[in-house]
Amino acid sequence: MGSDPNSTDSKLLAVHALRDLEESERSRQLGGLLVHDLNNVLFALLGRVQLLQRRAKDPEVTKAAAEILETARAIESQVKVLYAACRRDEPTVERSNAREAVTAALRECVAGLASAIRPIDLDGALAAISLDASFEGDADQIAVAIRQAMSIHRGRARGPIGVEVTMTTGDDAHVQICLHDDGGPTDHLPAIPSLLNGKFDLTGLPLAAAHRSMRDFGGSIACTQDARGLCTTLRFDVRRGITVARFDATGAQKSAQPSFDVTTHDHASTRNSAPPPRRVLIADDDVAVRAVLVAALEAIGDDVDTIADPGACDTHPELPDFDVMILDAGGGGIEALARLRARGVDLPVLLASGDDLAPSLDPLTQTISKPFPLNRLDRVLASLAALKPRA
Repeated sequence: MGSDPNSTDSKLLAVHALRDLEESERSRQLGGLLVHDLNNVLFALLGRVQLLQRRAKDPEVTKAAAEILETARAIESQVKVLYAACRRDEPTVERSNAREAVTAALRECVAGLASAIRPIDLDGALAAISLDASFEGDADQIAVAIRQAMSIHRGRARGPIGVEVTMTTGDDAHVQICLHDDGGPTDHLPAIPSLLNGKFDLTGLPLAAAHRSMRDFGGSIACTQDARGLCTTLRFDVRRGITVARFDATGAQKSAQPSFDVTTHDHASTRNSAPPPRRVLIADDDVAVRAVLVAALEAIGDDVDTIADPGACDTHPELPDFDVMILDAGGGGIEALARLRARGVDLPVLLASGDDLAPSLDPLTQTISKPFPLNRLDRVLASLAALKPRA
């Protein structure tokens, strides 16, 4: 008997729909990567020009700096157009059932890529996730990450892709989804493309898109390999005991509503609230770092001053007037911080270092590893500035 043409058409439609989704997600990710890297370059350029304007005495130099600044602002506006074109919808922040989210994502992949996935007992594999396991984030981002991770393997596997789902309980409760292929080891593991490291390999876009989706709710993705081939592991933390599932005791879906409401923090309102005005002192001996930070912080309305010698930050005449200081741990920065604390100076400090430091040297000091993401800086500085005792 011949195959059902309607069934074949449905499968083809599912495959094409899945591929269209993947391509759309990767296109947006490509734009996002370009915007991110170009913004970092622009921040450095704008910061350096602004430093030059402050120090220039020659009117011709001041005029030239203003013209460079105008050109940079024009480029910045064009980058904003690119950002608008590739901007994703804001993820929904809510408590989601882990089994339900992974089930929906894997079933979608199985429907669209049945021949590419090793035959597995999907219900049995998903049973590893407890019915009451939940996470705070957008369930759709799980689907994005799994789709993109699957495409990493689809292009290199000689046979079907294997899927394993596990859950670890206890204090470190988390779910892991492992995808593996038999394509053999590779000389180059997938890497997130970047303009800043001189390597922009477009084959890394699926990993970048999956990483961005997992990061949205605190998850992670990692690629490793063994003698068989490549293994991609997606991991995210879960909590037990909060029932938001629509499953019955056997694991089958049902239409009942969650057993009780879960109150979640309103992240959107936190993001959109205007930060209080801050006076920020930057003490770093790297002019590029100072330039980037000046541009980034002045762009959000902070009043910024800089000093090129971290070891002399404790001698700044206006030190008590600042709300927070970003201090390079090198170049005598740690020693200067010790002198500040010995004098009883209660200025909150963000201590930046390329080496590992203790998470907190004192109640008013927080450490951060270099290079640190600019998109976290506002939030970190706001929390530190709030620690400063007010008169």
